[in-house]
Amino acid sequence: MMRLKFVIWGLIFLLAWPVPAKAEPAFKQKPQDIRVLIEVEGYKLAKYEPVEGTYLGAYVYQDTLIKGDMKEFNRLTGKKHASFFLYVGYGQKFPQWWIDQLKEVGAAAHIAWEPNKGLDQVKDDEYLRGFARKLKEAGIPVFLRFASEMNGDWTAYSGDPKKYIEKWRLVHDVMEQEAPNVMMVWTVFTFPQSTIIKYYPGDEYVDWVGVNIYNVVYHNNNIKHKASHEDPLELLDYVYDTFSMRKPIQISEYGATHYTVTDGKYYEDFAIQKITRMYNGIKTRYPRVKSIFYFNVNNLANAPEGRRINNYAITDNKRILGTYSELIEDPHFLSDIGPNLEGRTDRELMHVRDGVHIVKGKIFVSSRVLKEYMKASVNWDSKKKQITIKKGERSAVLNVVSYANVLRGAKGAFTLKGTSYLPLREAADALGYRVMWDNSEKLIKVVLADRT
Repeated sequence: MMRLKFVIWGLIFLLAWPVPAKAEPAFKQKPQDIRVLIEVEGYKLAKYEPVEGTYLGAYVYQDTLIKGDMKEFNRLTGKKHASFFLYVGYGQKFPQWWIDQLKEVGAAAHIAWEPNKGLDQVKDDEYLRGFARKLKEAGIPVFLRFASEMNGDWTAYSGDPKKYIEKWRLVHDVMEQEAPNVMMVWTVFTFPQSTIIKYYPGDEYVDWVGVNIYNVVYHNNNIKHKASHEDPLELLDYVYDTFSMRKPIQISEYGATHYTVTDGKYYEDFAIQKITRMYNGIKTRYPRVKSIFYFNVNNLANAPEGRRINNYAITDNKRILGTYSELIEDPHFLSDIGPNLEGRTDRELMHVRDGVHIVKGKIFVSSRVLKEYMKASVNWDSKKKQITIKKGERSAVLNVVSYANVLRGAKGAFTLKGTSYLPLREAADALGYRVMWDNSEKLIKVVLADRT
């Protein structure tokens, strides 16, 4: 009976499988810049957001080597995964059999719920509310990734941001009423970036923000569209920098190919390099990535016609599987979801997106950075040519010198193109922060002095 269900859901999945993404011009990999993270107070945790670490997840349903067995995937990788995901077309029957399997392995659900017949099918009706009630009855945390990759023109629900937002908010409201264990995950594809923000439903309607990222050798099965140079972390940057100050980030799908039919070659080292870059990077440089799902599928065997191009499966390659297992062994990657600390005030390391200036190896930050990230007041005295910074009982006065003098080694703050810049270490020390430097990662962490 279980084998019959597997076959039936496999056929359903083929109908729900999204059309391949069209790539924008490939990104050029930049030299590794110094990255500044500042600990921000007063952040409120989202639903089921962990205080620290990244929930470990995967898609294994179509892995024919292990017959979609989640327990076997945990055994092969050497670590329990916190969540697994499944594609379900909107209007299809609730996958109770899969929920039961998740419970057996102690995992949370992640459902990519796709209205592949268009947004008009999404209504406040018995199907929507019945699906929501069954999610509640499941009794486990649920990432509900409704209508993802809407920013591309390959989905049936793209092209009308106003209608998309209307339907998203409807689904959110129904889930809020019927299924409090559901996290609404708004997920885009890496590109096109220009359309992403148009589809954002608003902070009050989104629990998590997600992005789907793939490392391939060529885009769209075209040998002229090379993509091997793309850095998975740079593909993450736009979504991360746009939303991570206010929402936890989920990498809803990630895969790196190790064979492509485009040129008929194997790329084992390529896959190892990209997977290592991604999983090490989110651990050290992207602390707001709170969950990641590896797309463990050999599309050559399991995708519909037109998508049998790349093999992302790690279970059919010992070296890649070994690399993945070593990476996720780190305790940063979490095997269980919960408890739900939604609304609890926390401190979070946030990436300083702009306002960083480096002069002869010394880091300066703009006055806006001190105001926004450290919640400090910054006052300029033009007569005395001084800047006073203050946070609580702590304060400091810094002299303002010309930028030319700073280039010659003078100490103090300076202005450049109408923006005031202050020396980061001096400002941090004065306001009660510690500055830590990781040379191997070119990473600066600025944390409150009482942090251990």
